[in-house]
Amino acid sequence: MKISTCQGDVIHEFRVFLVLFLLNLLLVSVQLKDDIGVLYVERTVNAVSIPVVTASITLTRWVKKTYKTYIDNIHAQEENRKLREETFNLRTRLLLKRSLNYENRHLRDLLALKRKLERPGLAASVIGNASFSGMNLVLIDRGERDGVKKNMAVISETGLVGRVWKAFSHQSQVQLLSDPASGYSVRIEGAPSAGLLSGEGDIRIGSIRYFPNNEAVKQGARVITTGGDGICPAGVEAGEIISAVPTDSFFQNIKVAFSAPLSNLEHVLVLRSNVSRPDTGEKGSGK
Repeated sequence: MKISTCQGDVIHEFRVFLVLFLLNLLLVSVQLKDDIGVLYVERTVNAVSIPVVTASITLTRWVKKTYKTYIDNIHAQEENRKLREETFNLRTRLLLKRSLNYENRHLRDLLALKRKLERPGLAASVIGNASFSGMNLVLIDRGERDGVKKNMAVISETGLVGRVWKAFSHQSQVQLLSDPASGYSVRIEGAPSAGLLSGEGDIRIGSIRYFPNNEAVKQGARVITTGGDGICPAGVEAGEIISAVPTDSFFQNIKVAFSAPLSNLEHVLVLRSNVSRPDTGEKGSGK
């Protein structure tokens, strides 16, 4: 029993000695330096910590840069939104100004034409297409309450448009010059005779009937109303000669390009008093 106790004490003392020896060895190794005087422990710590510190600094910089980029993008998006709104508002104002200038110019031209014709007229806006059953009609925003009546002439600043076909309380249908059932007494610039300008269903081109073969007609000559139809006053430009070809009958086949843009009408002038049919003795037919 005593032998076992002695052995245990020896083992315990050996363990204590071993621990103290290792601690002493560790303390000695901590004090060891390399050739340039740097402690090995310091070198080891630096070797382990420097990459960690470097990675931490790099990560911190990346986070700051990413956050700054994010904030800059938010500011840029907000500025872009404001710029888009300002651009849209400027374009809207510009378009509105152009539209008002365009409308004012048209109305001034209509007023000048009204004064030139010395006829009472009523400005109207074209608000829609009213064509049906092959008839070429448009709808205007003036009617019987404004003094509009059937067969009143309708013109634009560039020329003859047509006549009032039907008048309602606040609106009216206008039969365009291009309608096949239309007919207006006209003369050709430079020629003494008169003819009947009619539509052919084409919004751009019509024809003159009953114009004698023996009279010269120049391409590009103006076609002007005579007032002989009792609808449109004399002196309104209706179109321009495209071609004139004599036929086997007594009359030429004459094509006319309308002066008024019948497919793109916006503002027109309704001449509120019909003309009386003058006794001019002109040749040709009038409606």
